[in-house]
Amino acid sequence: MTRLFFRQTVMPMTLGMFVCIGAGCGTVDPGVDSGAGSLDYDEFKANIQPVFDSRGCSNSNCHYRDKNNPNSGGPGGSLRIFNCKTDPCTEDQFRANFDSASGMTDIANPAGSKLLLKPLAVSAGGIQHLGGDIFPNTSDPDYLTILSWIQSPL
Repeated sequence: MTRLFFRQTVMPMTLGMFVCIGAGCGTVDPGVDSGAGSLDYDEFKANIQPVFDSRGCSNSNCHYRDKNNPNSGGPGGSLRIFNCKTDPCTEDQFRANFDSASGMTDIANPAGSKLLLKPLAVSAGGIQHLGGDIFPNTSDPDYLTILSWIQSPL
């Protein structure tokens, strides 16, 4: 291998890989007690999944998980969900959506859950979301639906 090839190709690729790993690309934040398993699955299916579908979270440009290839989908970070509106979900797909969403909750501090902060407008206390502001404020009915679900574990 020539030095020029190494400097121009291998070194930048290696550096990029370390930057991505160091930044936590595609990972769920460690140390957050998600409460997975403590949240109400039936409530999720009836009221939370419809929010994801109606707000576009589960479309192919966001947090979409491909039903034919569950390891691929949209660019949407840690949350990966199947769209259950255009093509009904199986129980396994609903369960996968529930697990993914539950992993972004904080039962000890429901309003501090990433599931609520990411889609909340920064001006209302949210954190940057590449998908834009989904909830303009904490009075949004869908924000309150998700908050209520997190506040009411089994």
